[in-house]
Amino acid sequence: MEALFIVLNDLSYMDEILNKFVELKIKGATIIESQGMASAIMNQDAVFSSVLSGPFSRSLDADQKYSKTIFTVLPDNFDKENIIGEIKKIVEDSKRHVIGFMFTLPVSGIYPLKPKQ
Repeated sequence: MEALFIVLNDLSYMDEILNKFVELKIKGATIIESQGMASAIMNQDAVFSSVLSGPFSRSLDADQKYSKTIFTVLPDNFDKENIIGEIKKIVEDSKRHVIGFMFTLPVSGIYPLKPKQ
């Protein structure tokens, strides 16, 4: 099993990504509001904003300080490369410099939490 994380800076793609999850029979995902370190530092102190140049300076939108992090656990029988490819297709025509990023992590087990019956 692997956990797939998508940190989405351009929220206009979220519904399309979730619809793709349903189409690919991904049974569930969790979505949390997140904020990148560069955005948090720039909001705290203008002095630090000069330190953050390069891709960070272009990726921060003044109107959008937060992103969404979508994560799901993929069973071993899922074609991870296909899922990643499908997500990339969704965002490939964007004009934005940074839309977000994806990564996977191995999952050694899932342990449901249930009340005693």
